[in-house]
Amino acid sequence: MVEHTHQECPFEGCKSSDAFAWNDRRNTGYCHSCAGRYPPPRMRGLKDWATERYPVKEKIDIKSVPTSGFTYDGIRGIDPDVCKKYGIQLQLGLDGNPVRYAFKHTENVKYRGFEEKVFWTKEKGKPMDDLFGPEFNAGTSKKIFITEGEFDAASLYQILGNTYPVKSLPSASIGDKFVKKNYKYLSTFQDIIYAGELDDAGRRAAELLYAAFPKNFWYVPMSQYKDANEFLMAGAGETLKWAAVKPQRYTPDNFFCSDEAVDNAIRKENPYSYVPTGHSGIDEKCRGLVKGGLTFIKAPRGMGKTEVARFFEMAMLADPDERIALLHMEEMKSTTYRAMATYELGVNVRTKDDARDNGVSEEEVIKAAQKATKAERTIIFEMRVHDDPMKLLEYVRMAASVYGAGYLFIDHVQRLAYLSNAGVDGATSTLTSLGAQMAQLAKELNIGVIFISQVNDDGRTKYAGALEEEAIICIKIDRDVESEDEVEQNTTHFVIDKNRPFAKLGDAGSLYYDTETTILREGF
Repeated sequence: MVEHTHQECPFEGCKSSDAFAWNDRRNTGYCHSCAGRYPPPRMRGLKDWATERYPVKEKIDIKSVPTSGFTYDGIRGIDPDVCKKYGIQLQLGLDGNPVRYAFKHTENVKYRGFEEKVFWTKEKGKPMDDLFGPEFNAGTSKKIFITEGEFDAASLYQILGNTYPVKSLPSASIGDKFVKKNYKYLSTFQDIIYAGELDDAGRRAAELLYAAFPKNFWYVPMSQYKDANEFLMAGAGETLKWAAVKPQRYTPDNFFCSDEAVDNAIRKENPYSYVPTGHSGIDEKCRGLVKGGLTFIKAPRGMGKTEVARFFEMAMLADPDERIALLHMEEMKSTTYRAMATYELGVNVRTKDDARDNGVSEEEVIKAAQKATKAERTIIFEMRVHDDPMKLLEYVRMAASVYGAGYLFIDHVQRLAYLSNAGVDGATSTLTSLGAQMAQLAKELNIGVIFISQVNDDGRTKYAGALEEEAIICIKIDRDVESEDEVEQNTTHFVIDKNRPFAKLGDAGSLYYDTETTILREGF
């Protein structure tokens, strides 16, 4: 393969004389200036001299190329006698050059292009559900190794000194039919050892085999390279050999029972990581808002729950590494943005009238809101009218996985129950299921989910008692709205009545609501 760089670009409109890279074996190229890929679809937009200087390779249907013979030699580092034993051929064209590989399965022949990684079979439509490789019986060994591909089976057999039975799956996409067909044969071996890459496809295949043989299923960890043939071609067969003769017991990816699992968990997981809120009482008791679980903020109606949530949202954005996602179901997006602008400016601009009365133009409000949201670090999303409440789980996963949100604020959670249209019993059932699954999701993604909830006059959580049970931290807020003392009337008190991570309970201070600026702050 020869790569010619710093060539003139063949695309019209691109004036670069040295940004094009041309591969004269594959007859393909790429311009690093205009990002054009050569050859383009239907050969459009090219300069007159393009095909003369960069000839286009005639597209050949590799499946129909005639062959003149085959060889067992020169096949990806595998010895010819091993290739012959396994029925792996390198088939040659009429000019004697390699065209394709052939793998003789029990009931069919599988082909792979020599240069292009395309697969097809001799008898199209006939299912491939047999193990590939020579006939080994239980008398030859107590162990059988299973690989994902044909090259890997022959490679591992060679690496293991031609002593252990090694077969491969027809592909990683095996199903129950494959297991049923091969169950009796595999059962004759004491140990079944999977030696394939544990990517998504490989993991699914391993899980299926594990389900069939849970007591005697093992696997070979792939360290430097992803499969046995790569080890062989890299000259690292000895490394794989020692791993193969001492396989590890396979466990599903939701079971952990090894020294490696202990090491990975302690090194990679950070239980109850947190971001301080800047509020001395909350931070002293809980260190901040915690990830890996649910935080439950609860209060009767009229206590200012949404504004408390806003105080915490702005605190999370003070950390330059955090992103937040917000679902405020009782307010418009403009209400949220104006409130954030109010915190940014220190002046009430929550409505157009408030902004005008305080001498702040709409352009200044917009700029302040944009500054407060920290560009893409604030993600606002909504529940659609037709959404099932459980759809929230999908939105939370998307906000965390796609948009990178570390904290998600859901205000207030009872609105989800109202979306269910299933009555009181249905609402309670919905929120119970939602709470359990959301708690698991928060742990899985290591995010903090903050539910803001309304409680009844008797202090019980309306429809959502199960959410409170699932939470790792519960914060109760209270305000004496009927007090004749203006300061007390506008002071929100915090009580921590559940604190699984840090165990500190009780009074956690307060926030004062400034009626002029409409901003919450600690202390009067």
